[in-house]
Amino acid sequence: MSSLKRSRRRHSTSVRTLALLTGALTVPGVSAPAPAAAAATCSSTSNVYVLEEEPGSGKKNYFDRTLRKYVDFDPQGGGANAPLVSTDHTAKIPWTAKIVTGRAGKFYVFDRSGVKSYRDATAEGGSLLQPVSTFVDAGIEWLSFEKIWTSGDTIYAIDRQGAFKAYMETSGTKLPPGQKTFMTAPSLATPDPAMLQDLRAAQDVWAEGGKIYSLNGGVIKKYAKSGPIGSGYGVTVIATNLKDAVQGWSPGNGTVYTTTSRDYSGIVRGYTGTGTLSSANPNVMSGLFGQVLSDTPECLAPATDGKPVVGPPADETGLPAATAETDPAPEPVPVGPRVVRGIFTLGNGKPAAGMNVLLETTDVVAENPATAGTAVLGTTTTAADGSWSFTLPEQLPAEVTASAAANGGALNVSATVAGTTSTGVPMVGLDHTVAAPEDPVTNKPTAFGAAVSGEQHTTAMIPAAAPETVFSQPTAQQEASTYAAEQAASSIGSAGPAPSWQSDNAASDAGLNPYLVNGSDVSGERVTPYASGTCHTQRIFLSSRIAYTTVAEGHAFWDTYATVDYDNKLSTAVDVAVSGGGDWKASGSVSLASNSGQSTGYTNQGPYFARQYQVPIEYSKYKFTYYCGGIAKNSYQKIIAERYKVPAGGAVGKMGADVRYKDGYNAYVDSPKNNRAYVEPGSHFRLSRGKSAKWGGAVSVFGVSLGASTTYDRDHKQRITAGKKTNYRHIIWGGSGPVSGSPCLFFSF
Repeated sequence: MSSLKRSRRRHSTSVRTLALLTGALTVPGVSAPAPAAAAATCSSTSNVYVLEEEPGSGKKNYFDRTLRKYVDFDPQGGGANAPLVSTDHTAKIPWTAKIVTGRAGKFYVFDRSGVKSYRDATAEGGSLLQPVSTFVDAGIEWLSFEKIWTSGDTIYAIDRQGAFKAYMETSGTKLPPGQKTFMTAPSLATPDPAMLQDLRAAQDVWAEGGKIYSLNGGVIKKYAKSGPIGSGYGVTVIATNLKDAVQGWSPGNGTVYTTTSRDYSGIVRGYTGTGTLSSANPNVMSGLFGQVLSDTPECLAPATDGKPVVGPPADETGLPAATAETDPAPEPVPVGPRVVRGIFTLGNGKPAAGMNVLLETTDVVAENPATAGTAVLGTTTTAADGSWSFTLPEQLPAEVTASAAANGGALNVSATVAGTTSTGVPMVGLDHTVAAPEDPVTNKPTAFGAAVSGEQHTTAMIPAAAPETVFSQPTAQQEASTYAAEQAASSIGSAGPAPSWQSDNAASDAGLNPYLVNGSDVSGERVTPYASGTCHTQRIFLSSRIAYTTVAEGHAFWDTYATVDYDNKLSTAVDVAVSGGGDWKASGSVSLASNSGQSTGYTNQGPYFARQYQVPIEYSKYKFTYYCGGIAKNSYQKIIAERYKVPAGGAVGKMGADVRYKDGYNAYVDSPKNNRAYVEPGSHFRLSRGKSAKWGGAVSVFGVSLGASTTYDRDHKQRITAGKKTNYRHIIWGGSGPVSGSPCLFFSF
């Protein structure tokens, strides 16, 4: 899962290591709420620490793991009333070390050099791992233990022989200042053989308030001391059928959390109860990556009514009120471009000058491309700087006009250049853009056609295959190992734009040079266009699939509710993927606006909610062969989004990734001040104009991850409704501009 090492907002803060586990670490300037000051003070928050291993790195370097601090703002309620929030405080932990939490922000780190203790000093502006004590050797083989966990001041362990151990630190009378050692805990109770067997076999073991918990096979057992010292433990089954749980922890008495995995696909679930646990929140957060180390307060208080913050109070002054949008007028008179344009380059980025550009529409295929060629719109030539432009003919073929009308007035256009390098390697440039032809009845483009057309791309030529090539197709097992599969498995959405090149049968090819052909780099070789003559392409259908594609996103943090409307018709642009025979890259997009005949989306979800929304779109994979003068010159593949199509028995739309990490305190502090506004209590704000942000991993299909974006209109909206609380403002901000301008998306705090 190497690609998920790329930055997500929650995981983006860098730290500079001044000394590894021996001194202070530089951490971001925000400070988290302090833990309970005294045992008698109940806390409405608790700290959760997560030890993150770099996903799929396969390396055991000294700096491979990151300890990250979160705050649980509703431990008593099992996360039902407030979220887990990253503080962005981090520290590095050696791969060879073991780490456990103690009481009130204390850590023990065991490595080959011995044992050291640290404390979380971030509440007073210090480091996450502030050194406290060094321990002299007590003859305890900490690194050899099968299981190790803590409860208060007691460290529990099970050794390789299955023996149960319990230790406590002690200063002793003969140790130098700052040094301590360990002694056997005086209150050690004796587990029976069945309990020891359970603990050794468990997926996870933790403790809280003198009680020990085990999770195994979806069953959580609680072990409590049943009598005087040495009398053993009584066992109670407190949860069953938690089939997807792989680790657990207790932030306090009566609350248990579980996670469904230790990577970005994991979901945190909250449970409460004095006896058998009941579900409190089935999705406290998503993507809590790593091993959880919980800091358990002495006692818990209910969640407060305030906003969850992990630093100084947020500045809510000087914000403008967001004005609620109204629906746009029906079919405003547009002036849309009849011109498509772009730039072609060689593989090294230098202009591809003097190339013949073939313009076709991807929406119409000729019955006999070798003769009629009704998919061909015309030709042009690239200028010295590689640029080209083409104006649609006044009279388009009837098939083309009908195709545009069926697509909301948008005409999907492909632009192709082709030739051979000086060493005889076939090359092809493939761009995809959108035009807005005039409606033959109204003599003007439609509103949708004008809104989605006119983009100019810079497209590099790539090596193509020989015309007779039969492209091998990946197996399901190969597709499961790809970057696209990684993105599809993540529960928190894409980290950003996809790599330039993607393999459809293996992990993403970082550092791949697709221009290395037969041992030579052809990226800078001059490309000579094929001899003049009538050119066209012929496509052969290979396969089709329906894949749920992200088309919308809504956000609702504190005391707010999100609504996403995606009704009546598609209004989405989806990347086209191209391949010259090897790996794949995105090259332009097609716009879809066919009628769906359904109303879909979600309404009034929140608070502490942010989800993407997906609809089913059919994708087709084709082999294309490029002809000039009736002679086949080269071939390549494309993956093209074609239409909204609900699979038999499938959903008309469904919830997508959890994107709550884009909301809240940290994201608000980092947002541009000019993009911020607030929504009055009891009112709403919505976007119904412009384009959304582009989702980098909107869909994974045929082993390739593709991006998509949506055009807002009367049928496609993002809306937020503010609750009636007045102690804080209901703040929103635009992702790419002020909410009153062109924000693309807006987020919530």
